[in-house]
Amino acid sequence: MNLNIELAARIDELTPTAGVHSTSIDNFNLVKNYAAMSDRVPIIYQPCIYIVVQGSKSALLGSEVFVYDALNYLVLSVPLPLECQIETASEDAPYLAVRIDIDRALLSELMVETAAKQQPAPSAPSPGIFVSTLNHDIQLTLSRLLSYLHNAEQAKFLGKLAIKELLFHVLNGAQGDLLRAFAHQDRQNFQIAKVIGFIQQQYSKNLEVADLAAIASMSESSFYSYFKTVTSCSPIQYIKAIRLHAARRNILFDNFSASDAAYNVGYSSPSQFSREYRRFFGTPPSADTQTHTTQTS
Repeated sequence: MNLNIELAARIDELTPTAGVHSTSIDNFNLVKNYAAMSDRVPIIYQPCIYIVVQGSKSALLGSEVFVYDALNYLVLSVPLPLECQIETASEDAPYLAVRIDIDRALLSELMVETAAKQQPAPSAPSPGIFVSTLNHDIQLTLSRLLSYLHNAEQAKFLGKLAIKELLFHVLNGAQGDLLRAFAHQDRQNFQIAKVIGFIQQQYSKNLEVADLAAIASMSESSFYSYFKTVTSCSPIQYIKAIRLHAARRNILFDNFSASDAAYNVGYSSPSQFSREYRRFFGTPPSADTQTHTTQTS
């Protein structure tokens, strides 16, 4: 049997319903969807490796489109505001994928252990997202990860080793240096990643570009340029995206009113929040709430 067909059959068996399914292996999630999406959906992914084994998906970052399918996998080295769309899926052939959230401690450990074989990380800033061709080594590792889910002891003791092996194959792939760059603490990439982490924690506060540049130990102009290279958006646009996504979670899942969500994420004007929410998500907060209630009832 073709290995990718085998992988799809295993994921299909392990996911009885549509949605994102956590597993007994830390940072290893399974995804299933029975229908393609008619529109792109704004979402912020945390650093991860995203492998599609059946169907296809695309992500829009700025003006660039990244397509990942059974032949290509996506890597995010920093949290990024994407507009995603499942393009190929059906009841007979559902969209099936895995998402491996990147454990930075495990990544750093692996890099230390393999330092002698690595090329230096690029000194220039690099994008925080890339798509690479799926190779046989990654497929075999993924096959083992899925097999471990049927045995609790194997999942506990071998799962982390297999995740580490998969990271090894990504680091040694054609674009592995782009992932490696974000683990080097003396590089601009790491400094931008540090600022992004700060924004993730402090987005509800009044954040000035000058203060963010100081955290990165850069001039404002250099920081702005490097930040846009990594994220494809300006620091202010990035902060706005983080705030709006957080507000949407508050409204849809925490029962916040639109005005309470606005204040909670740092907006001082509910009317400005509603305008920007509608512009970003394509619908006002009230209509978004009604749609979500209908879809989940």
